[in-house]
Amino acid sequence: MVLNLMAKVLLFNPPGPEGRSYIREGRCTQEAGAWATCWPPVTLATAAAVLETDGHEVRVIDFPATGRSLADLEKELRRFRPDIAVWSTGTPTLPFDLAVARLVKEASPGTRTAVMGTHVTVRPEEALREAALDAVVRGEPEMVIRNFCRAGKAGMEGVRGISWRANGKGILHNEAEPLLAPEEIPAPAWHHLDLEAYRLPLKGRRFLIVAPIRGCPYSCSFCTAPLYYGKKLRMRPVGSVLAEMEGNIARHGVREFFLWADTFTADRAYVEAFCREILDRRLAVSWTCNSRVDSVDGGLLRLMKKAGLWMISFGLESGNDGILARMGKRITKEQSRRAVAEAHAAGLRTAGHFILGLPGETGQTMAETLAFALDLPLDVGQFYAAAPFPGTALYDEALARGWLAEPDGFSQNRSALRIPGLPPEKVDAFRREAYRRFYRRPSTVLHLLSMVEPGVIGHFGGTLRKFSRWSGLSER
Repeated sequence: MVLNLMAKVLLFNPPGPEGRSYIREGRCTQEAGAWATCWPPVTLATAAAVLETDGHEVRVIDFPATGRSLADLEKELRRFRPDIAVWSTGTPTLPFDLAVARLVKEASPGTRTAVMGTHVTVRPEEALREAALDAVVRGEPEMVIRNFCRAGKAGMEGVRGISWRANGKGILHNEAEPLLAPEEIPAPAWHHLDLEAYRLPLKGRRFLIVAPIRGCPYSCSFCTAPLYYGKKLRMRPVGSVLAEMEGNIARHGVREFFLWADTFTADRAYVEAFCREILDRRLAVSWTCNSRVDSVDGGLLRLMKKAGLWMISFGLESGNDGILARMGKRITKEQSRRAVAEAHAAGLRTAGHFILGLPGETGQTMAETLAFALDLPLDVGQFYAAAPFPGTALYDEALARGWLAEPDGFSQNRSALRIPGLPPEKVDAFRREAYRRFYRRPSTVLHLLSMVEPGVIGHFGGTLRKFSRWSGLSER
């Protein structure tokens, strides 16, 4: 393979339809993210770090986070004239994202184009119907993007990890790129991005993503996580993760972090080692993470709190054990109750995530889920519509049983399943009601106000307005 040094490469998260902000990051493809916050695009930044080592000239732009439009993208393309452009895609915005290829080719005709994302990983043929798109990056993106850029103009035969359109041969799927070893996972090159755009909701402080673990060993029917990172846990050396955090403090002045892992607490020994290393280094950091309710207890939560954890998010999903079992979650309602209570007792803020409209759901089970959410000591509640993303067991079941209420564009903001006895309109109406009842309680408002830091009251109001639109709370 020919190494094309000093290629000009543009990596970007495209603007969203109608100017709306979308996160397109692995399994998380949704509008505005939790609490209307744009997350730093960690995959673009890690890909940039890899490309820098090859000597490429790299630019990384997060158009939604910086409020920039398609017109701004066109101007950037005409000014930079990249040899290669690679951008993120998501299921809810897929037709829009693919159409971006036409704009790229019109503004910079010599640019080779590629897209990445979980949806296109599963369905590259669908993406390559767009004639202006040259290739699809399948699976874990960093090394595949490196392969694509290294090939230069030598052609795409042998470029591991891509699907592409070959003249006279149709669409070809090259050999997959192996997953990175834990010690090979790069630290993000955040210096390519405007970090002022990424601020914690309510607190208003700048934050960054740190990814200590890749892979998820669980088999939840609705989740696309294994499509990017596989099922086996790959845990980066604790020392490397802490060095990355120290570097972010020194270079960017950021001490707030979101630990990007599908289940950070999946390996207890790793979490304990991580927390003890923070304490041993006397590292003053504040962080949040995702967790499962069956992977924590009071002792571990207190240690995490001592090491800087301030909020923990649990995938609670449902208040009905039958629904939990059917989705393959492998937890119970009582385990959820215990974990949230122990986190609350440890002095942590708690966020609970719930899914409405999964197979087996009824009006009664949705009511049980809402009652459960209202009864727990949660500071934040997120209520999603079941989204049958391609590549999941949920999608396969919905397709086989004829439950898809719409052919594509699945989003967690709108029900796309017509399961027996529960039309999508009823799920959407209940979801709006769940948000209203959860967030119009005086206790919830007081919890939120207690998290607001001085000087960010205006940010608090803006966050709630954006969140209201994202969640459907403002819809009638």
